[in-house]
Amino acid sequence: MNRMTIYIIAGLFFVLVISYSFLKSNSDVEQNKYFESTQSQSKERIKDLDLDKPSEDASYILDTKKLSFENIPVKDIEYKADPDTDWIINLTNSNGENFKKEDFSKIFDHYWRTNFPSTIYGFSPEDNKWTFANAGGTPEIYSKLQIAINLQEVFNKQDLKEASIRLQRYYSELEKRIKKYPTKITLVQNESIESAIQKGKALVSVYNEFNIDAIIVLQSDKQFDGLKTWDALQSIGLIWGDGDLFHWNNNTNFGHDQYFSVWTTTEPGYFLPEEIKDKNMNPQNLVFGFSIPRSADPKNVFEAMLRAVEYCQKRLGGKILDGEMNPFNIAKERNKINELIKRMDNKEIKAGSEKALRMF
Repeated sequence: MNRMTIYIIAGLFFVLVISYSFLKSNSDVEQNKYFESTQSQSKERIKDLDLDKPSEDASYILDTKKLSFENIPVKDIEYKADPDTDWIINLTNSNGENFKKEDFSKIFDHYWRTNFPSTIYGFSPEDNKWTFANAGGTPEIYSKLQIAINLQEVFNKQDLKEASIRLQRYYSELEKRIKKYPTKITLVQNESIESAIQKGKALVSVYNEFNIDAIIVLQSDKQFDGLKTWDALQSIGLIWGDGDLFHWNNNTNFGHDQYFSVWTTTEPGYFLPEEIKDKNMNPQNLVFGFSIPRSADPKNVFEAMLRAVEYCQKRLGGKILDGEMNPFNIAKERNKINELIKRMDNKEIKAGSEKALRMF
């Protein structure tokens, strides 16, 4: 199941480093500047503006054959609660019957989803695996249910006492709600609230340690020509779309949905084709970046991203800088990625894995 996220950027001139996690934030104010569209609609939009045909083909720069990671077949993918990152409440049907989606959906209504954010997983006896129980297109019958509360989110910006009270509210609310179910349901916690809180504290610490982006900036002394910029990015093979940014999309089942993305700190921070066509958008820089822990293959994606930046520099000019707007040091940036991956491995967190995607 894809985890496509709409990236929305509040572009403030010369404010760096813009973290990749910030790109995922989605404020109501920014959201009003966008309309949602499918990829095919985006293609039609740029086709109508005659912005769909690059002047040359440099797509060899983004060669997925040079990437190396595990591509999991769809049939083998299983979605279930993770005891390393979630506080889990198991639901069992006392009479041994299966859970029906039409019945338990009434428990997890709009009020629950709004005030008690969690993920509902179910074990499908038909498919013989766990999956999202309250999502569209999933089975209607489950032999077991799990409520997973993300401990990192619960603990973040809260002290131990507040986090403890919040988890207790989850359990108390759930106790009331299961009474709506036609048969008796038993609740079983996978661990005590006290243990879960300590785990949440550790998760936030890990997040702060490893939540690092790989950033390369192509900076102009004045401004890049918007039309030439658009053409250069398309020539590499980048796709304009989500969040009005350019992306090297990841079409596999491992890692984040994009290998890397391109934005700018020139307002508004993204690329509207109509503004490009009318020559109203001429960015002063291009920011190439990706989240290292979420990346399917950080080392090789970084090398491809660097080649893309160098190509754009040949086409557009400008200076290559790091995320802090200092002269770019290739050895330093490579070492940063290598050291981060080593430390993640020591914590048994594989970049791009389901566990990493949950945590970062």
